[in-house]
Amino acid sequence: MVQKKRILLKLSGTIFKEDNNSKKIAAHNIVNQIKQLKNEYLFGIVIGGGNFFRGSQQGKQLGATPTTSHYVGMIATIMNGLLLQDLLSQQSITSDLFSAFVCPEFAKPVSPANILHSLQTYDCLIFSGGTGHPYFTTDTNAVIRALEINANQVWKATDVDGIYDDDPHKNSGAKILKNISYKKAQDMNLNIMDQTAFTLAKEHGITVRVFNAFEENSILNAAKDELYGSIIT
Repeated sequence: MVQKKRILLKLSGTIFKEDNNSKKIAAHNIVNQIKQLKNEYLFGIVIGGGNFFRGSQQGKQLGATPTTSHYVGMIATIMNGLLLQDLLSQQSITSDLFSAFVCPEFAKPVSPANILHSLQTYDCLIFSGGTGHPYFTTDTNAVIRALEINANQVWKATDVDGIYDDDPHKNSGAKILKNISYKKAQDMNLNIMDQTAFTLAKEHGITVRVFNAFEENSILNAAKDELYGSIIT
């Protein structure tokens, strides 16, 4: 039996929203791509919760304490995990949903034994609930889960087509960086990932690839072309 390549796919919760350009739900496109790759790749997926709640936005607007806002945001990722699992199931893609919180009605607790069993049984593993602790981003969670499933790459599917030296949404003159070291990324204070995620990935030799989740066939392109998107090593 051929060993599947293990990839940790980091997805924003905004994939469940309608794309302004295509008027399609990005999640459907992503699930279809996973279906085409499932015989070759085993995906661990970390899903965000920004379509429901962001502590830095709605939390501040409500005047909630930062700790509470973080917990609400992590709970939102469990809802997205359920949605993603359902969409995968509709395409005959088997998946196991994990939660960093005790949530037995919907998800398994994260543990080495549970992860090992699921790696041998399912096409995809979905990780929700963040790290289970406030003040850690889903980027940090993605690197942690990559280590737990023994993946050496994190694919961060976001809303830009790579890493830039400035925010391309605010600066039209921002330049794309196709290949960059962790040290340079940290020295330049790039905001593509938080510093904790950078440090953890660097220490454990995890490669991070950044590309646009909303671009047609982006995950297929990442699988076929090693130069697709931007790479941090």
